[in-house]
Amino acid sequence: MKLLFILPIFLSFFCKTIICKDNLIAEFLDNQINIDVGFTGKKLSYFGALNTPGDLVIIVTGPRKEIKVLKKEKKIWFWINSKSRLFSDVPTYYYVASSKPLSQIKNDAFLRINQIGLQNLRFEGAEEIEDDKRLEWREGIIETMKKIGNYNSSRGEIEIIDQYLFKTEISFSSDISEGTYIVDTLLLKNEEIIGSKRSFINVSKSGLGEKIYMFATKNSLIYGFFAVLIALFFGFLVNELIRRINA
Repeated sequence: MKLLFILPIFLSFFCKTIICKDNLIAEFLDNQINIDVGFTGKKLSYFGALNTPGDLVIIVTGPRKEIKVLKKEKKIWFWINSKSRLFSDVPTYYYVASSKPLSQIKNDAFLRINQIGLQNLRFEGAEEIEDDKRLEWREGIIETMKKIGNYNSSRGEIEIIDQYLFKTEISFSSDISEGTYIVDTLLLKNEEIIGSKRSFINVSKSGLGEKIYMFATKNSLIYGFFAVLIALFFGFLVNELIRRINA
């Protein structure tokens, strides 16, 4: 089974090496994720080949969006939203895999410029507040994303096979956003980039979930009205069942 996966990549790499001498190629077996009503997450397999041995880093970034962050404070007995900040250019998904620990890559400028590692992830917005306060808000976004499974604090593993082939798996939680995800694969030697490849993952809604989403987007008032009616109906139904059971 492994040969069936590796052979097409090897042949493609052999052809590309003759024509343009690429140091790196990489492809997904399937780069499409369809979100339907029963979607519980997905893993994608990512394979590739190297023209020369080296260290690999793979960075996956989801669609970047504007996010309003709320800070809650306890007033007497209640928690209320006391402050808010608006951040933009925030990735909805972030994942890094590498063939060796990032701490062993002794090139801080490379890690910072390519936003490798959560500590190097950059957001826009809230520049009006002091740096230490802004850092607290930024850390709040990262911690929230980690809790819902869209940011990974641990490094993903890349398996190197016979120095010239590699494979890895990229996991997605059930709470992922639609859009195009960017996958940057970098090949390093002596801490310098000697090869790169950009791939894409397409995430879209499908089936009943897509129809409901499209209807809600185009007819928000009608959707809200029916949602309230359905909630009232089920509330009445549950109440009636409880009344008859207790009668």
